Parts: sequence; C-alpha cells; structure tokens
Amino acid sequence: MTPTPSEPTLASRLSALVAPFLPSGADSALVGRNFGWMIGDRTFRLLVGLVVNTWLVRYLGAESLGLMSFAQSVVVITAVVSQLGLETILVRDLVRQPAHDAELMGTSLGLRVTGWFGTLGLALAVTSLLRPGDHRAMLLTWVFSTTALSQTLDIIEYWFQSRTRVSPVVRARLAAFVIAAIAKIVAIQLRLPLEGIAVIVAAEYALSTLALVMSYVIDGGRPSHWRWSGSRARQLLRDSWPLMLNALAVVVSVRVDQMIVTTLRGTAENGFYAAAPPLTEIVYYIPVAVMAAAGPVLLRSHQRSGEEYMRRLQRVFSLLALGALVITAVISLGAPLIVAILFGAAFRASGPVLAVQILAAPVLFLGVAQINWFIAEGRQRELMVRSVVAAAASVVMNLTLVPRLGALGASISMVVSQSFANWIFNAFFASTRQIFVMQSRALWPFRRW
Repeated sequence: MTPTPSEPTLASRLSALVAPFLPSGADSALVGRNFGWMIGDRTFRLLVGLVVNTWLVRYLGAESLGLMSFAQSVVVITAVVSQLGLETILVRDLVRQPAHDAELMGTSLGLRVTGWFGTLGLALAVTSLLRPGDHRAMLLTWVFSTTALSQTLDIIEYWFQSRTRVSPVVRARLAAFVIAAIAKIVAIQLRLPLEGIAVIVAAEYALSTLALVMSYVIDGGRPSHWRWSGSRARQLLRDSWPLMLNALAVVVSVRVDQMIVTTLRGTAENGFYAAAPPLTEIVYYIPVAVMAAAGPVLLRSHQRSGEEYMRRLQRVFSLLALGALVITAVISLGAPLIVAILFGAAFRASGPVLAVQILAAPVLFLGVAQINWFIAEGRQRELMVRSVVAAAASVVMNLTLVPRLGALGASISMVVSQSFANWIFNAFFASTRQIFVMQSRALWPFRRW
C-alpha cells in the first residue's frame, strides 16, 4: 500500500530524525565533515585492526593475552590521575575563550604531566599488590605507563575539537596506527616475546602524539607560546575534579573486571574475557565520534536556546540508540560464529562473553551522549556521584559473580552496572528525570519520531 502523509516511510522518519539535530549552514557542513572523517578512520581501523588483532590474539594465546590485558587495565584505571578530567572542560573553555588558548593549553599540560607521576606510582603499587612477585607483570606495567605520559599532549586534540576540526587529529592517529600495525605483524613473524609486543603497543601512543604535535605546528600552533597560570590551574581543577572522579568510576566499571578475573581466576580466564573488548570497543567508539564531531555545536546551541538544545540532544539520543540496538542484535546473535572465525577453537569460551558484553552498547551510547548535557548544565558533580555508585556496584558484582561464573560473570556485571550508571540512575532524581525520559524514548525504536 502506498504510504500516506499520516503513514511516513522509514526513510522519511530517519530524515526527520536527523534533520532537526543538525544545525544549518556552516555548522551542519562541519559536523557532517568531521563525523565523516572519524567514521572513515574507524572503518579503516576496523578492517585493519580485525586482521592484526585477530592474528595477535591467536599468537599470544589466552595466558599471555590475559597478562597483557591485566597490565593495561591497571594503567588505564590509574591514568585517570594524569588526565584529571580536563577533556570536556578544556574543550568548553577553548570554545568560550579562544583568545586564552595559550594559557589554557600550557596550564593543562603542566597539570597533566604532574598527574602522570601519580599514575606511575599508583600503577606500580596496584600491580605489586595484586601480583606480588610477578616481575613480568611489573615490567608490562612500566611499559604501558608510558602511554599515559604520551597522552598528556592529547590537549592538542581538544584544541582541534574546540575549532570543530578533527581531520588533523584523524590523520595523525591514523599514521601512528598504520606504523604500529605493520610493526605488530613484523613482531609476530619474528616471534617476539610478550614484552616486545607491549613495547610496540606503547610506541603507537608516542608516535600518535608526535604526529599530533606536528599537525598542530603545521596548523599554526605554537607550543612555545603556551604558558602556566596558577589561577587558571585552580579554576580548571575546581571545574574538572568531579569529572576526574567520574572518569575514574567509569574506567573502574569497565576495567576492574579484568583485574578481578586475573586475581581470582587466573590470566588464562582473563584471556578469554579480554578477547571480546577489542571487538566491542570498535563499536563503542561510534558515540565518541558522534559527540566529538557534534559536541561543540551542541554546546553553542545551549548558549543560544535551551529548548533548541534539548531538541537536538533528543535526536542524538535517538540516532545513537537506534544504531546501538541494531549492532547489538547482530553481534549478540552471531557472537559464537564471530569468535570461532576470528580466534579459533582455543577461544570458544569467549563467544558467550562477547554475546553478553555487547548488550551494554545501547546504554553506553546514551551515556556518552548525556555527558554533554551535564557539562552544559554545570552538573559535573551529579555525573560523578552516579558513576561512583555504579563503579562500587561493579566491584561488588564482580567479586560475587566472577568466582562462580568467571569471565561470563564479569560480563554480566558490566552490563548491569553500565545500565544503572548511564540510564536507570537518571530516574531517581528530579533534575535528571527528563534525561531518563528522553533516553527511554530513544531505546524504544518502534515509536513514531
């Protein structure tokens, strides 16, 4: 039957969904171009990464993969100390005060380098506590701690984001990725030990940072003009510390499971668990790309009109939720076959883990998008509280389920804790109940948009 105006087609519904979100004119072109760059980058990484990482997983085996993933998890969690929650705050201030970029950049770098020493000390202490006498784990932690030092210069990426330009960042990251991918293939062919693989993984971050600095200089940036300001440092820390605790809580929620699985069930069991995240993390980058491309535009619309901002945010929620639901259905149903094809029979136990882990995609997509609202409204502390509660719940659930179910128990814990932190918790407070309603609408894909 021919659709009538009262019965819109799926294509017209999707068009109606996308159109109101995008601003008109130059902003629309910028968002579309930036999103295209980031999705193009991620598609390339998906194709190349699937081949290289699959080969690497098969080469390492569950035992070595589990140990490497344990060390990486320790560093990822403790690296929050060096990041200081400055990411979104710095983008916000660079958007609002572009004339003060030298002071913002210099102060942010000083804070992050200082924080890196805390990251290094904490990472080594945690490894020593959880793996006493394990010199191999300690060495891997040392190696991966250098990635946090490289990432202190990610402030350049935020500078580009504040100007709604992501192509220089994508080109820099992509160059480092290609070089590292080739190096991993060579390392596998040469049968290098785990430590050699770890050095290559860490080197990718250093190469990426070098390329990013070069892009910044070519674009006219002058790192020599950056300067420190004590008053600016205090203002940045005052605004960012809730986000730092929030980021810590978030990474605890998604990374502490590997530490617990390794400690309670061994490195091999963690290897079965760690085989799934490289596949799901590719998917989880989609909302990060969307918000990196559209975030500054959303923040500017918030300054103009709260009503306009909420309309656009609803479209973001709906777009991300729809994409996540489709992806989740495909991967969850095909997980056993995907794992069998990619990793072989030795990783058969990773199939159910992947099928459960991907169920967290819809709420994680919405969680990334909602951060923009909390920043725009100045509600960083509320974001922190919910994440801390969710992290505590994740730790308790992992300690309860992992001894019984192993990697599968860790996956269940992740889905429940992320659903609570990114969606359900919003229903408990009047200030965020509207966000809960908007997210719930987005999660129901059969409604009329």
